[in-house]
Amino acid sequence: MQNGLKAWQEDVVPHAISCSPVMARAYSDIVFGYLRDCWAAVQAGDSTLDPTQPIYIVELGAGSGRLLYHFLHDFYPRLRQAPFADWPIKCVLTDFVPSIIEFWQAHPKLKPWVEAGLLDFALFDVADMRPPLLINAQQTLVPAAQPNPLIVFANYFFDSIPQDSFVIEEGQLCHNLLTVLSSRPEPDLADPTLWDRLSLAYEPIPLFDAPYNNDIYNDILAEYEAVLPDTRLTFPNVGLDCVRFWQGDEVEENGRLLLLSSDRGHTLPESLISDDDPLPNLHGSFSLMVNYHAIGQYAARCGGQMLHAPHYQDNLQTVACLVGEIPAGGQETSRAFAAAITNGGPDDFFALKTALEPHLRTFTLPQLLSWLRLSRWDADLFRDCYHPCCPTS
Repeated sequence: MQNGLKAWQEDVVPHAISCSPVMARAYSDIVFGYLRDCWAAVQAGDSTLDPTQPIYIVELGAGSGRLLYHFLHDFYPRLRQAPFADWPIKCVLTDFVPSIIEFWQAHPKLKPWVEAGLLDFALFDVADMRPPLLINAQQTLVPAAQPNPLIVFANYFFDSIPQDSFVIEEGQLCHNLLTVLSSRPEPDLADPTLWDRLSLAYEPIPLFDAPYNNDIYNDILAEYEAVLPDTRLTFPNVGLDCVRFWQGDEVEENGRLLLLSSDRGHTLPESLISDDDPLPNLHGSFSLMVNYHAIGQYAARCGGQMLHAPHYQDNLQTVACLVGEIPAGGQETSRAFAAAITNGGPDDFFALKTALEPHLRTFTLPQLLSWLRLSRWDADLFRDCYHPCCPTS
């Protein structure tokens, strides 16, 4: 929060993979699949969907806004050709830092989308979840009041919000309580050098009562306790609270939502097994691996499902959670996810990008152009390609 937008401008926060045009295109493909399912449900007489009312696409913790900017350019030209082109679909950029909202409001590249009524901005803090005020529309976006499902993007979001840690020891579920120690008194907790002096100590405390007031959360943990061997794992309790909030029904868990999220994390139960306590990854702030499996289990218990690649995505896990009743059975959404993620998505592209970067000087001009087309004309990649080709570089 202290650095504001500088965290992205100075590459403090990793974002090359999560905000790229390739990622934006993948999300655009999946959103189109979901909208095709919604449209098919309307055509079949589903009265719970109202094509005269908006569908909101909300990005959480959007930071620089680069992902949604690329999404806008890909999505809306395609929407004009769709049978549901008249359905009002609006995008909202959110963050919890006011200076970032001010940056978006003043950015000339975003103004045309604002003036067209397709883009709005809002403050949203996961630590104090309340319906956000849309700044341009001057109306409050209340998830529970929406007649249509919300679509939410959450890239590098769940890894940087609070989550709990548990230990399973000899079949007993324990809270894994953390003590943070420093080598000296720390009067200034905002000191950026603080992490250099900290050490973390975990202590397992046996649980004799259910840890949460939510039965679904407790059921997921009970299943882990029953089926997993001794292990240490994280549980995305605040992340699940956030999913419930955007579902629009914090009590019955029957709201509908499409959640698209990319982060470092685990989608399979076997990948949760670890002998190590969770340690933060430091990159200007800190982050923890995301237990996407628990989020998927929550979606399933709410009548939905989580789509994920059957293979481990080495750089970034991308998932689509359909929470609540799934329009038209989610057939088009599943097909779009398979094409955009499973059969070659942002993680695969980033792996190739990392491998090819040292060899760009050996590329011919046609090869560089092919590479740029595959990247969806990524400006960062263009910069990397330009220097090897420039005679004066």
